[in-house]
Amino acid sequence: MPSRVRDWLATTSLRTRLTAWNALVVLLMTAATLLAARLAARATLYDDADAELFAGAREVVLAIQDLHPDLAAVVAEMQRKAESHAQRGWFLQLLTEDGVTVWKSRYCPDEVASYPPSRLDEEEVVVQVGPYRYVRLRMRREGESAFLVRVGTYTTGLDERLTGLMNSLLMVGAILCVVTPLVGYWLAVHATRPVAAILDAAERLSPTRLGDRLPLRGVRDELDQLSATINRLLDAVASHVERQEHFVADAAHELRGPLAALQSSLEVAIADRDRHRDDPERLADMLDVARHLGRVANDLLLLAEAGSGSGSVARGSVDMAAIVRQAAGMFGGVAEDRGVALSVEADGSVMATGNDSELRRVIGNLLDNAIRFTPPGGSVTVRVSVDAPRRAVLVEVSDTGRGIAPGHLPHVFDRFYKADTARTHTGPVRGGGLGLAICKSLVEASGGTIAMESRLGQGTRVFVTLRGLDRNAEPAPSAPPPGSPQAAAPRIAAGWATPTRP
Repeated sequence: MPSRVRDWLATTSLRTRLTAWNALVVLLMTAATLLAARLAARATLYDDADAELFAGAREVVLAIQDLHPDLAAVVAEMQRKAESHAQRGWFLQLLTEDGVTVWKSRYCPDEVASYPPSRLDEEEVVVQVGPYRYVRLRMRREGESAFLVRVGTYTTGLDERLTGLMNSLLMVGAILCVVTPLVGYWLAVHATRPVAAILDAAERLSPTRLGDRLPLRGVRDELDQLSATINRLLDAVASHVERQEHFVADAAHELRGPLAALQSSLEVAIADRDRHRDDPERLADMLDVARHLGRVANDLLLLAEAGSGSGSVARGSVDMAAIVRQAAGMFGGVAEDRGVALSVEADGSVMATGNDSELRRVIGNLLDNAIRFTPPGGSVTVRVSVDAPRRAVLVEVSDTGRGIAPGHLPHVFDRFYKADTARTHTGPVRGGGLGLAICKSLVEASGGTIAMESRLGQGTRVFVTLRGLDRNAEPAPSAPPPGSPQAAAPRIAAGWATPTRP
């Protein structure tokens, strides 16, 4: 395709391009149809003419066979035959195998009369000599020389009939060439009208009107499927924006109380410096509030990084059994002080796909929740197993606490959600309502899933499913033992808060 045509098509509207392509296709199809019609009509006309000529030649041959050897009677019969078909433009010729003319009709052209015989071994032959066409039959009787009978006609009449037919078809083709662009443009307008409606609706979309959607015609065609797909995307965007708005509101609400308390304490301390100069309890409260604000800020930053998916955290093979055992060692003292039995069921090495520090934080948050909300005398169990058919690693954290009401279970992984009616935050370490949301984000970032089931008065079970690796695979470098100086920096970077004993 020439570059100018491509440039023109690239700058025109969809309707114009559809009209142009439709007209071009119709023109090509019309030209191909006219050519095929001409070839077919010509073949049909000439086949019919040949069949009539062969029929006349056979009549002459039969007459010659009946009248032979009376040559005068044969010539008279051929003369009569030629005169009876003169109005059809027929001519006849009788000649020997050597090409000597015995007789010819008065309308027989000299080009045909002098044309030498060919293909004498064939009984029937069709020959075209200029504008003349004739058929030739070979007649032989035993003991006698053979004769050749030629019966022909002018092809001018056939060509005129073919020309008349083609003129009629060309007129029809010309009408089609005029009507096709008009009809094509009407069809293009009708076909692109839904697209125009979609464009109009898309131009009216605004971030301030998240409830607007593209129109659906209900015909379930490709345009309806496109609109439905875009509407689903708009639903997801609206849901995401709504969650972000709620998240910002919840974060502001979560930060406002501690900031107000801290501000009030500072104002009181400044207003009466002498009285509160040596007030360690107030200073401890202020430090506790500051630490809580720091934890909330770190959690918000971690959630933002996990939700954006722009982080460059390396993920590989990790030993989940080792991570669970180290986490249990970290929280063992806290569980003992609270009177909660903490046990681990994990044999050997269980390799999974993920990031070491992220998965440590997940297990730490789950153990922290389970221990804090399990009354004295209860138990917390962590199980690590392998689901070989699914090539998955399963981590289950179960407790015998008070459980969670069914109405709260669908929301436990939401940000800042606190099921206060089922679990109260009366412990020494205040929670910001982000622990389970962080666990969900980190597990999903590793390609896994997390779920929870709970019953009031019986306890809670949290299930973490990760992609498993071969047990013999080389694990990622193990973390230093808990409590060592080398372990402090990674633990702080991962946001894994050190358990606080009451």
